[in-house]
Parts: sequence; C-alpha cells; structure tokens
Amino acid sequence: MFLHSVAPRELVQADYEVLRSYERLETNPEIEDLLFIQSLEGRAHNGAGIFNKRTYVNTTIDDVVRALGRNTDEIKARRQAIIDDITEFAQAVMNGERRDKLINAKGEPILGVRAFLDRKVNARDVLRGLYAGGLRDNPDIRKEAERIYKTRIGGGRLYIIDVKTMIDMNLDGERLAHEAHEDRIEEYQRRGLIIGTEGVPDPKTQRYFYIRHRIGPGQSDDAAMIMAGVLYNVDVALGIFMADAIDTLEKYAPVCKDQDGALSFAIGRGFKDLNLTLEDVYELVWLCAIPEAEEHLVPDSSLRYLMAIDPRSGQCAFKSHLDFIEGKPIVPFPISFKRILTTQFYEFINRRLINVRKFEKLAMPNLKIAELDKPIVTMLNKEFGVVPKEATVSDVVRKFKETKSEILIVQDKNGKVLGTISPFDLLYYLDDRGSYHARA
Repeated sequence: MFLHSVAPRELVQADYEVLRSYERLETNPEIEDLLFIQSLEGRAHNGAGIFNKRTYVNTTIDDVVRALGRNTDEIKARRQAIIDDITEFAQAVMNGERRDKLINAKGEPILGVRAFLDRKVNARDVLRGLYAGGLRDNPDIRKEAERIYKTRIGGGRLYIIDVKTMIDMNLDGERLAHEAHEDRIEEYQRRGLIIGTEGVPDPKTQRYFYIRHRIGPGQSDDAAMIMAGVLYNVDVALGIFMADAIDTLEKYAPVCKDQDGALSFAIGRGFKDLNLTLEDVYELVWLCAIPEAEEHLVPDSSLRYLMAIDPRSGQCAFKSHLDFIEGKPIVPFPISFKRILTTQFYEFINRRLINVRKFEKLAMPNLKIAELDKPIVTMLNKEFGVVPKEATVSDVVRKFKETKSEILIVQDKNGKVLGTISPFDLLYYLDDRGSYHARA
C-alpha cells in the first residue's frame, strides 16, 4: 500500500553514507551499523542531514532497511541477539550463576562495549537497574509518577497500526507521535487503527508506530542513568543503560513487543534480592523527568548519541556519565543532538538532587542519620580566595597558581558574592596544547 511521507531510497542511502563517514561509536562496527540504520528513521522524521529539512514522518526502520538493500530478517535477528545477551545475563543471575562481567555466552562484551571485558560488576545491582529501567517507560508508571509528584511528564507506547485506517482517519506518524491520544485509544482499537501491542506486522498493510498518550517533555535517558548511579551505585546505572538499549533495539525485532518491560516483570517476580519498590521507581521517573522550563539544559540521548565518540575529547556520553557517578574528573564536551556541555548538564543534575526525598541515600551509604545534625562549619575544609568581578580568565588562572585555593569567590565592589569558580570550571577554556584561551 502506498504511504506518503516515506523517505526516498536515494536520500536514505546518501544519508547513511554521510553518517558513517564522520561518526564513530563506542562499540564494534556491527552494532555501530545497526544503530546508524535506526538513526536514519529519526533523521528522516526531522529532516536532518541529507534530508535537508524535508520531513518524511511516516518513514519506519523497515523502510530504511529496505532502502539500503538489506535483508530485513537478518537485521532483526542481529538486533534480537543483542537483546538476548542481556536477558540471558539476567536469567543466569536469577538462577544463581555467578556473573561479574557484562559479557555474553561467547565471552564477548554486551553491546560491544570494550570496557565491559575488564570491568567487574555486582550482577545483583545490574538487575536492579534493569528492573527500574524497564518500568520507567511504562505509560502507567509514568502516569502514577505524574500524580504523586504533581508534575507533567508525558508518554505513550508503540502499537501495531493499520495503514489504510490511519490514512482514512487523516492521521500520520507525526500526529500520532506528537499529539495527545490517551482519550482515543479505545476508539482507535474499535475502529481497527490499533491492531495490538505485540505481534509481527504485515509489511504491506501495517506499521509499528509510537502513539503518544499524554503531551509532556518526557524523561532523559542520560538523567535516568546518572540518577540511578548516584541514588544507588554505578552498577544500577549500568542496568538502566542496558534496559534503555533493549528499548531501542526492540523497535525493530522479529516480534514487536515490550521486551524491557517483560524483563522488568520477570525480575520483579523471580529475583529475591531486588530491594527496590515501586515507590523507588516512581521517584526515579520523577527525577529523570525533564522540567519544562529547563529542556535546553537536559539531554535525552538515544543509544547512538550515548555511544557517539566526541572527536575533540575522545570521550562519549556513556563513559562520561559513569565517570561523573564515580567522582572522576570530567571533560567538558557537547552531548546529544542538543549539543549540551557535559559540565552544564551535571550542574543541572546536582541541583535536581536537592529534591531527593531520601537525602540520606546520596553518595553516603554508611552515614548515620544522626550525623546529618552535625554543624556544617565542622565540614569546611577548603581553601578559598576572592577575586573581583572584573577579573579575567588569566587573572583567575594566576590566582589559582599563586595560592592554595580550591575555590575562588567572585565579588563586586560592594562585597556582594556573585558566584564561585573552581579549577574544574576552567577546563572549558583549554585548547589542544593544554593552555588556557578565551572563547567567544
């Protein structure tokens, strides 16, 4: 059946060649290829790259695969194999097997992340992350989090839809994905637009489309990973990351279904050491929800963007987020399609964490609750200096060099504090030779 607003074959092929010519991901070439293929769907929707602001809102991954002359069954099987690596890991841990690395049965790193070959993990904590990560995209979970925290998040889910009915109802992929349809889901089912949420779509008459239930800014996958890492530990964050990977890969698999959600429910039923409640999940959903007034500060990286290597710093968002969780030095570089500096995003995270309901969780698992009454002045151990607001970057660098200050306080001529500067803030002004320079 002819469907309008599907990207032409020649544009899909050209955009694929351009994308793979300049971008590298923190994975192996095979998985990199799979993620590039999926990215073309979104680029066609948004008119990015070679599409040159021409939008093709009904383009699906299946259309992209066919335009590239690939075998659809083979691509689906390759994507499913990665999901199976993750689910096999979870099942093995629930069955009592000892797993301390994120590798598959062949000894290969899951998702092709080379660092997983050496990195030791607590498998039980990874399962906690898989559990929370798989639930946080559930539209009912999001709706309850909205009610509890009195905020607007938005959300929806993927459905198998009938193309002819969609055309007859004057709908398309753009309207289904961006307008609110919660009050019409039952009507869509009754009229035959929605075939179901699981199954194998007929490529001639059906598509797997996202239908938005409620409008809202959504959640940040970057924030979810970091919030879980700070609230619990880095291995929980890795579980969140892998749940998000399943959510990405299942969008084009042999059978359309909610595999990250199914794994969450399996872990919830079969994992005795879960030690996470639905209240914990609601809190995580709220913490990684993007505030409407700060959408410009919060990245929401796809799996490709999380693993995309910044050519200047050699870093990727995934690795940087882990470093932030573990308290390691951070290099400023732009992440996500919004090109938000990592340092700017982490400042948002720190402000957001002030609102955590269970403050005693944060980065201090052995701290007694009684110690929270300790006078704050007893914790002041940083050397600091003062600079006037007229100081230049060179003046600040000189001040750090000449003193033992860890923090510089910026004041105006009346002694009013305007803010503080740490040596970390100056990393933004480093050039390739390691010297500081001003930027426009």
